Amino acid sequence: MRRIKVAKVLMTFVLLGGSLLSFVLDWSPNHLLNPLWHPHARFHGALLLFLLAGVSLTGAWLLWRRSKEPEVAFKVATALSVAYWTPLFYIPFLLPSSTWWAGRPGAEPHIDGVMVYPNLVVAALFLVLTIVAYRLSGTGQSVEKDA
Repeated sequence: MRRIKVAKVLMTFVLLGGSLLSFVLDWSPNHLLNPLWHPHARFHGALLLFLLAGVSLTGAWLLWRRSKEPEVAFKVATALSVAYWTPLFYIPFLLPSSTWWAGRPGAEPHIDGVMVYPNLVVAALFLVLTIVAYRLSGTGQSVEKDA
């Protein structure tokens, strides 16, 4: 039972922390408040942030409400997290005019000569935490036992 509580807390952090972090980082001069952004692009960016907040709150509510099927809440919370964080890795391939880097072109951070995008590091961390929470919940195991 303790593992499930830890899994709930961790998944809640992923959902709500990721949403809050997105607001803090994106409602800034290098994103939504950037005067170079088209006003309608800012509108869609803000729309995404508010959608993320609503979806994250819904996922957290599902995790903590009383339910005869708590594994459904973990599956939904996991799907929500994966649906938000994984596109960060492939959007520039689908939309070549986009980029992972929000700063000044040519000022991308490097570690040991390798370009490192901070948002991809954060996305990877949140995906790892999502997997850890899902595994801790035992959700996948209970389905396999029933099969």
